[in-house]
Amino acid sequence: MRALILLLAAACASGAGSYGSISFKSPANYAARPATFSVGKGRITGSDLDLWQDGNCVRGAWGRVPVDFCRDDKGDQPMQHWAGSSGEFTVTPAADVAVVSGYWNLDTGRTVSMSQDVRLGQGSQWDELRRNPALLAIAATAADLHQAIARISADTIRPFSNS
Repeated sequence: MRALILLLAAACASGAGSYGSISFKSPANYAARPATFSVGKGRITGSDLDLWQDGNCVRGAWGRVPVDFCRDDKGDQPMQHWAGSSGEFTVTPAADVAVVSGYWNLDTGRTVSMSQDVRLGQGSQWDELRRNPALLAIAATAADLHQAIARISADTIRPFSNS
């Protein structure tokens, strides 16, 4: 029975298909380690991020924050418009950069800007994100938020100095 379970687990893992990983060095906290994500077909995952392409929508979660954006343009222009219960943004992919503009509703009281230029690397993982730039836009924003939160936490717990 154990062998069957291990065989099924291996089959599921190999079927997921990973193109590789990407890293973002956040301008919110240069001293922090880069945020790293694994990229698969229509999917990007990290330690606190799980996003997948579901038809014309991106679904998933960043920690306990649900993600729900759907593409609502005609699809005939390079600029893509995404909107949903999670907010609204546009992303314009190019060869070496994706230009993102918009906002993400984390909850009823917190909205953050998604506006940024995300540099694109080389390799199959980056090619997948060029095909699905909404995943890239959300992951880059999540990486910035994670680093900003880490920086705020570090600043607020620093001990007082008597000198």
